[in-house]
Amino acid sequence: MGLIRKLPDDVASRIAAGEVIERPASVLKELLENALDAGASKITVEVRGGGRKAIRVVDDGSGMSPEDCREAFGRHSTSKISSLGDLDTLRTFGFRGEALFSVAAVARVSLTSCLRGTRKAWRVEVEGGRLRAEREAPPADGTTIEVLDLFFNTPARAKFLKSDASERSHLTRVVEETALAHPRVSFTYKSDGRTLLRLTAHRGSGEAAALRERVREVLGSEHGDSLLSAERESGEVSLTAFLAPTERLNPSRELQYVFVNRRPVTSRTVQQALYRAYEPFRPKNRHPVAVLYLRLPSDRLDVNVHPNKREVRFRPDSSVFETVASSLSKALLESKGIPTLGASPVDAPAPRPATSARGILDELGSPSMLRESVAAAAFRASRKDRPVSIPAPQHASLPMDIGHGLRYLGQIERAYLLFESAGGLLVVDQHAAQERVLFERYVSELESGRCAVQKLMLPVLIDMPASGVQRVLSHKDRLRRTGIEIEPFGKTGLHVTSVPTLLHAAGDVKDMVNSLLDTLASPRAAAADLRYDATAMIACKAAVKAHDALTAPEALRLVEDLRACKDPSCCPHGRPSMLSLSRDELARRFERSGPPRLSH
Repeated sequence: MGLIRKLPDDVASRIAAGEVIERPASVLKELLENALDAGASKITVEVRGGGRKAIRVVDDGSGMSPEDCREAFGRHSTSKISSLGDLDTLRTFGFRGEALFSVAAVARVSLTSCLRGTRKAWRVEVEGGRLRAEREAPPADGTTIEVLDLFFNTPARAKFLKSDASERSHLTRVVEETALAHPRVSFTYKSDGRTLLRLTAHRGSGEAAALRERVREVLGSEHGDSLLSAERESGEVSLTAFLAPTERLNPSRELQYVFVNRRPVTSRTVQQALYRAYEPFRPKNRHPVAVLYLRLPSDRLDVNVHPNKREVRFRPDSSVFETVASSLSKALLESKGIPTLGASPVDAPAPRPATSARGILDELGSPSMLRESVAAAAFRASRKDRPVSIPAPQHASLPMDIGHGLRYLGQIERAYLLFESAGGLLVVDQHAAQERVLFERYVSELESGRCAVQKLMLPVLIDMPASGVQRVLSHKDRLRRTGIEIEPFGKTGLHVTSVPTLLHAAGDVKDMVNSLLDTLASPRAAAADLRYDATAMIACKAAVKAHDALTAPEALRLVEDLRACKDPSCCPHGRPSMLSLSRDELARRFERSGPPRLSH
């Protein structure tokens, strides 16, 4: 018998399903796309057990005939394309012929549909890829499809699913993204009998107004009410964008959505353009809230980069980058009252020289990008703090000896503490140093059961999308062990009811919980101890910040506390807390043959 053989149909179908169906959210995405392609104006989604037990989607679309109901579960069956050339002019969402076939291969599926204009509905039941029953059903507009016991015949795949709460957050994200792309369709989303989202259709207003209202519904009023708008058409590329003002950036990347021809996508080109626009204004570890809608001809877009159709490529990338970066940059500059030099560059006031401007100008070739980048660079230069002279406190003269061969010399830019050490220099990052001190102190309190926690008199309300709420709540017990207690509040909110005493301000609490979204979204979160990440974040929020003035005694106390740490070399996030230049290194930098002798 030869080594090469044809796989049995059931084995081949389950392998094919593995390429398409990663988790319950993958199933829901396919079903929602089919409903939209059928022209639905109202969609209801119900899930149970994080989507493992049941996913039910009801739409009022065009429906299907009995023959189509049966054929829809066949291999390579689709109504979206008929030839290879159709891929270049695709205007539908779910065009993969493997979709329903793959879902039915690993679940128990029933489909009931009534073709619009007829009074005869048909029901088809498929289990593990095999047709089990079909019969006439009571007529009802549109299509109802129910997926039960996902991965019932592939237990190895089921074992890799996360908790119900985690899978529920992925499902919610899929509904949110679909709703953001289709503001004129109403959506109802229920999980285990509880309504998580109810979004009405916005049909009476213009497209941009409908999009803005849907963005506000999904992101919540705290974010949605403050978003700036930007619109632009450049050749065949058009953009409608809603983005956060520079003073309302977020600790997490979670609130970024990109749609191309209404398809939710990830694109490195678009993300780089987004961050380029915010570059002059964005502090480290703060991220823009943004919902971007791009439209371009389908033959300029390649959605077949990955089987899940999430990643896309543009032809060419440069025009998309220029359109996004320049239009967002212009909106941000105008919100700051900075002229964007929209007229001739000759008529524009010359910007203040800035060293960072040259790098921007060298990288960008488009005239509009050049003009807006110059304005942005000028703004950045104007924001730079002038050197601040910090007088030494009257009870301590500088430099001062503190023992261990150290002499405190002063503070640089109110961020770095400078010491003479054995003829060399020791520079300490005050924020990273205190972050390490507070982290080890807090970990010690947690391990000993002496963690100081305070119950908040008024809970801190955090507004975020429903998917973010579900993700944070899925780690509720683990967060409680760090001193953080949270409760759901409405469909798109959390109440923080207790926090470690290290956190003093409501803003710090909000930043910490929003930052957790990035931690929980990373693949490492499942294996890593969330307590470490939360503890490091708490220490970061409570630590002294860069540009905080420290007196000499405070600086000396910080270095003594750092010396007592188990690992004083870096902060909990791995950033160095100090650097040293020895006397020999200083001599080498000044091209001396050796350290100069001290005269006595």
